[in-house]
Amino acid sequence: MPGKGYSTIGLKPTISSRLHKITDCFYPGMFLPSTLIILMNEVQCGYYSIDMHKLSLDLSGRYNTITIRSDVKEWLMSNFENSGEEYKKKYNIKCFANFVSYFLANLFESKFNSQNHVIRLKESDFGWLQKEYMLHQKKNG
Repeated sequence: MPGKGYSTIGLKPTISSRLHKITDCFYPGMFLPSTLIILMNEVQCGYYSIDMHKLSLDLSGRYNTITIRSDVKEWLMSNFENSGEEYKKKYNIKCFANFVSYFLANLFESKFNSQNHVIRLKESDFGWLQKEYMLHQKKNG
């Protein structure tokens, strides 16, 4: 049973693996529930919106529970109240748990789409930049 200020949600294996993937890609080493907090805050700050993508999820398998902050659960529930009918029509969902699966999948896809034009460089990728800078310094010396 989660403590005060926390709640649990059930995630199917497909959604859990997508959450791991987005965490590893954008927030390496981050705790999974923290990723959900960050994603929620990014949407609320207007960095991107959650679009309904063409999805067909495999919702087989057992639910895995994840403990999240209550504000994240409230955010999911408010989105269910606001967008539940659209999701029922498009994805044929029947309950809150299915909504969460499709909503999170759409959230992840929207996050990936918002990052399409962002260059991700590692520290080692800057070696060429240092060489170019040194050449520029010598030329303009």
